[in-house]
Amino acid sequence: MIGWGRAAAATFLVGFIILCICFILAVIAFSIEILRFNFVRGIGGLLFLAAAFLIIGLVIYPVMFTEDIPLTGENMFSWAYGFGWATTIIVIGCAFFFCCLPNWEDEVLGNIKPYYGGSGV
Repeated sequence: MIGWGRAAAATFLVGFIILCICFILAVIAFSIEILRFNFVRGIGGLLFLAAAFLIIGLVIYPVMFTEDIPLTGENMFSWAYGFGWATTIIVIGCAFFFCCLPNWEDEVLGNIKPYYGGSGV
């Protein structure tokens, strides 16, 4: 296997491992009452880190692939490359969600009376 292929696979693997760690931490954070919103922003930061590793792998792969391998035919990349970009976009969205979630802690937990608009009576 070519070195750049190993590097791309390694960055995807590191991003996947960080993503699995974030999933486990999120399950723990939302299961234990005391820890609910204490380290949710940390999970968001780890998700941004996972997204960075995924983007690095998604950039290394096509650049080196097109330089080293002669292109024949119409399909240069398989569906897995598009799946990788979709996963990266979802991870970035989840990272923003986890970073912004503590700002809405009272609304999520139901600690404040909901406001439905209207006259405010």
